[in-house]
Amino acid sequence: MAERTRSEELAAQAKFVFQGTVRQVRAATMREVPVTDNTVVVRVDRLIHASEALTDYAGQEITVQLTAGENVQEGQTYIFYTNGWIFGDGLAVQSIGNEVATAPAVAGLSIHPDDPVRSLETREALTQAATADLIVTGSVSAVRLPSEEVAARSTAMARGQTTERISEHAALWHEAVIDIDEVVKGSHAQRQVVVRFPSSTDVRWHQAPKFRTGQDGVFMLHREQLAGATPAALAAGVGPGEYTAIHPADIQPIEELPRIRLAAQASSR
Repeated sequence: MAERTRSEELAAQAKFVFQGTVRQVRAATMREVPVTDNTVVVRVDRLIHASEALTDYAGQEITVQLTAGENVQEGQTYIFYTNGWIFGDGLAVQSIGNEVATAPAVAGLSIHPDDPVRSLETREALTQAATADLIVTGSVSAVRLPSEEVAARSTAMARGQTTERISEHAALWHEAVIDIDEVVKGSHAQRQVVVRFPSSTDVRWHQAPKFRTGQDGVFMLHREQLAGATPAALAAGVGPGEYTAIHPADIQPIEELPRIRLAAQASSR
């Protein structure tokens, strides 16, 4: 597997990446933020990757909490790799790293220079492509309950049980059958692949893709996607070796295939 640069590693972990100028050290823009040696006020000069909720902060001053050992100087411009921390009258974010802003560095991170939201979405898709066990193009031909769930319901009905208690955070697993057009990464001999996904819209699962019949695109499937990410009870319904797709970026439009193919090839070297 090809090694990623430090910038790529940081970008893969950060939800809010921007070019900013340090206006004041040991300071903060919000009363809620305790001022320490690691808090600095930064003007957001240019958004690189950002969620829709953070696009309004371009041109504004925000608080950045630096990591231990991370140093900046007043008046200098850096690329900050951060994640959200405190939202209120202003914005405070936590840095996971920074580097001096240079034109090549900024250009290398700006996947869609005029659209930081799309840049973040594409960055997340490329990260998912690098970690996926199987990537295919195709279309969903069926969505159904897993066979063990069908059997359990049949048994319950045979016993006269008409209702069952379901946890509010239950994933409500379903299966999607994908008719494969092309295998982009991994190995799969059959012309179909089955992937399990949570149909629940509970806050724990609402961002997970919801497959539907007729849906087409690029599908990034994972065998160990739940390992360590959620309590074991929430992962019930997904057995060893079964594919899941629970990250919002696991399904991409076919137009993103060239980028995804390159990321998949790089991760396999």
